[in-house]
Amino acid sequence: MQRLTILPLILLALAALVQTTSVTPRAWTLESAALEPAVLPPGVVPLNPPAQADLDGDGAPESLALSGGRLAILSAGETVWESPPGWSVVQAAFTSLNGDALPEATLLLWRAFQPWPVDAFLPYGGRIADFHDGQGNSCHIILIGWIRGRYGELWAGSALADPVTAFAAADLNGDAAQELVTLEGRYAGAGSGPARALKVWEWNGFGFTIVSSVKGSFSSLALARQEEGRILILTP
Repeated sequence: MQRLTILPLILLALAALVQTTSVTPRAWTLESAALEPAVLPPGVVPLNPPAQADLDGDGAPESLALSGGRLAILSAGETVWESPPGWSVVQAAFTSLNGDALPEATLLLWRAFQPWPVDAFLPYGGRIADFHDGQGNSCHIILIGWIRGRYGELWAGSALADPVTAFAAADLNGDAAQELVTLEGRYAGAGSGPARALKVWEWNGFGFTIVSSVKGSFSSLALARQEEGRILILTP
């Protein structure tokens, strides 16, 4: 397996774009719980997810390796956790999203659709019945971390109403808590065409709540830090 690229190609491209051309990528800030367009100033620095994090609190950092849709958590070069065979992991990063002030690995993945178990007993069940593609696979965000003396799921979201194509995490509003930033597409024709929505989510204690969203056409997602520390969302 290859370790996750520390500086993704998108960030390299953005840095080159800012420095060498007059073309300005679209930029957004979170202002008063709303996404607002922003001017991309000079001197912005790409903001990368951490390459390592101490997930189990033993003082030795872990790293991530993603290959062929399988994710491994590595400690001292050894695999200490690996995603199940039924998961196709698209993206993974160290984050701190669930309010416990501890790091976790956030995974964006696809797996076989599963309805809510309670739907079998409800007279009007099946509220997420259409949340999958033509092959019967659904998109999920899952948090993996150290729980009860082992690695496991800290939180696993149900099938998403609209599949996420990319995510990032950062404290966008200076409240000392990370927000989740996503680009979302649609299950029809998943994997082709641009994303159609940019969204910011916050942790509510049980899951994620939408803070703000913008509809449009988005090809990629990155974060950058201004000189004064303000974080921008870039959607070139």
